Amino acid sequence: MELKNKIIAKAPARICLFGDHQDYLGLPVIACAINKYMTIEGEFNSDFLLHFNLNDLKKIISININEDLKVIKKGDHIRAVIKTLRAFGCYINLGMDINIHSDIYINAGISSSSALTVCLVNFFIKAFGINRTVNNELIAEIAYKSEVIEQGGSGGKMDQYSIALGNTIFLETGSRFSYKVIDIGFDSFIIANSGIEKNTDGVLKELKYKAIGAIRKVQKINSKFDILKCTNEEVESYSGLLDNESFTYFKAAVENHHITLKALKEIENSKTNIRLLGELMNSHHSILKNKLKITVPVIDKMIDAANLAGAYGSKIIGSGCGGSIVVVSNIKNEKKIMKSILNAGAIDVSKVKISKGIF
Repeated sequence: MELKNKIIAKAPARICLFGDHQDYLGLPVIACAINKYMTIEGEFNSDFLLHFNLNDLKKIISININEDLKVIKKGDHIRAVIKTLRAFGCYINLGMDINIHSDIYINAGISSSSALTVCLVNFFIKAFGINRTVNNELIAEIAYKSEVIEQGGSGGKMDQYSIALGNTIFLETGSRFSYKVIDIGFDSFIIANSGIEKNTDGVLKELKYKAIGAIRKVQKINSKFDILKCTNEEVESYSGLLDNESFTYFKAAVENHHITLKALKEIENSKTNIRLLGELMNSHHSILKNKLKITVPVIDKMIDAANLAGAYGSKIIGSGCGGSIVVVSNIKNEKKIMKSILNAGAIDVSKVKISKGIF
């Protein structure tokens, strides 16, 4: 193996445009990578240790390359990646001095942890090679297995695949897993951080449990039920057969699925109606707020401020109960909208563009 002096890898953040809280149900999502990046830079050393300088967290971690890694604490993304890479045939057999830094909002709904995981996978494959044909799908799959399977995470595949593949994608997350790159008709958004840190895994775990539980109750009533084919009329036929909470989560899943499919249909038109996409985004957010109840007061104020200032559509991003929002607007209203969001309590507002993915 030929050693390079310095290895550099970058991975973008991601935003979910349509389909929040759908991928763990095997339902499709529309997500895109954005130009905020996790960056990892490293050089080889001679002491058989991986020295990680986590600049943004002001933290240093050292890992022996021969550590057995049988038991890994949840949230230890670095060790989880190393262990998963070994299973895929990437063996880290030399020490390195590694710097990690990022301009991605941390714990704020734009997938800083998944960006770290994807970036680590890409970085180590660049440095040490792997006994596989390397492509972005492989990097996404290893990252998914590291973050979700190895650590018992509650999410689906959206984060890792949208980050690794880049662009905007329609991702089928169920048993017929597939994806396609789509052109949404515009290339920039406004995102804003509420400053309220969220309990990603806790929120996902609770909502996943409730949504899957509701769908299983429906399947007990109707063994042939298929949520992918469920109509709004069929949903209502279960209203008297489920308890109120189960019916709410069941209906929310189906309605969000329909919104995602409507958005895809509009996107695939020869000329996308951005105003209509904004209206669909508002409808999606309404379900996230009023049925899944994942907003907090400052998020509500930020959304209201954006829409009153002329946004086409706005929604919370990520697991919820804190984090960030995404806003779609025309260019002439952007400055007014950004100022209004800051006045509503956001700690940071940025204009972002769609990213091509990892490099």
